[in-house]
Amino acid sequence: MTETEPDALDSLTSWLIVALGLVILILDWGLIFTFTVYSEALASAFGLSGLRVSSVFSITIAVFYIAGGLIGVVIARLPLRPVVATAGGVFAVAVGLLQITSSYLGLAATFALIGMAGGTMFVVVISLVPQWFDQYQGRAMGITMTGNGLGIFVLPPVWVWLLERTDIRSAFVVVGGVTAATILLASLLYRRPSGRAAAHGVPVNVSWLRGNLTDPPFVAAVVGFALLWSWYFGLSADLVGILTANGIERTVAATAFGIVGVVSVAARVASGEFADRIGMRITLTFGVVLASLAMGVLPVISAPLPMYVLLVVFGIGLGAIAPLFSPIIIDRFGPANATAIVGIFTAAQAATAFSVPIVLNVLTEGTGSNAPPLLLIGGATLLGAGLFYRGTAPESGNNAEDDGVPDSDPA
Repeated sequence: MTETEPDALDSLTSWLIVALGLVILILDWGLIFTFTVYSEALASAFGLSGLRVSSVFSITIAVFYIAGGLIGVVIARLPLRPVVATAGGVFAVAVGLLQITSSYLGLAATFALIGMAGGTMFVVVISLVPQWFDQYQGRAMGITMTGNGLGIFVLPPVWVWLLERTDIRSAFVVVGGVTAATILLASLLYRRPSGRAAAHGVPVNVSWLRGNLTDPPFVAAVVGFALLWSWYFGLSADLVGILTANGIERTVAATAFGIVGVVSVAARVASGEFADRIGMRITLTFGVVLASLAMGVLPVISAPLPMYVLLVVFGIGLGAIAPLFSPIIIDRFGPANATAIVGIFTAAQAATAFSVPIVLNVLTEGTGSNAPPLLLIGGATLLGAGLFYRGTAPESGNNAEDDGVPDSDPA
């Protein structure tokens, strides 16, 4: 195919990009956001306190969102294939560094690299897939985004199986090595479709950035978006510790985290149906409210059955949030620079991602109970829902459905 020929949308190439994106998100999310499953093994191997272990996770996800966000803003000026190949190489370097380091600083550097590569690939995947589709854009995004849920379902038992047979360093060779290899494979295919590469001429520059960051609805939506994920960062950092402190057996707690992921996969499909009927913003807000209320109940869960019920509720909440936030913000704030818009919102999560695990650990140690921090996190989540809903409301004079499908394709 020549440079002047547009790539076919909804084609075999499009679906190969979806398939690779699905696998990448499974590995990306399964490696980073199942930290709670292997955190004890890290603490034991490196002789770390609870606070230092929490800080490693905070560093990882803060870098995940900052790096992903920055790449999203500048990616329009860079060829995509080298970006993806570099991310795969960084994953490989991080796996190697973990094999030779023995200090807290070395561990923090290793996980910062993992966060950098993981965040880059997350933004690349969720912003590239829509560009390759026209008729089946919604279906393609729904399939791709199931990777997040499958990641926290598939990887916990993998971690448990590996750690029962080897140490944390060797386990990372397996999981991190597969992740790096998959991303390097994707670099052979991942590129923008030629027909849309220059479809929009709106420049991403300082003026564009200043205009967005001084727009009150945009700021409200960005702050709200960061806060509404507070519950998820809390679960990812220490759900296993919370449940075991409540009297749940550790092996049950470790594998139970995957229930959130598998329920969210089905909920993503259902949320699309609800979004078509009652609107995307309402559906997403309902999911956030569910997650917030569940955080308030979590401190009193001390038996397996109610634990499973609560994890199903968390899964429903995640399933309503994960597939809808991207089309909501792209529709409201401009499909012309979708990657940059997604990048800014992704970067905004860094503050919450960094602070929530540390606040959870410090307040739990300071109060002797996990109830105060969990209630605080639930409240922050609820506040985020309100700000995001308000910030993404349609502009005055727009008579279109406020939660409908975007009129134009994300670029």
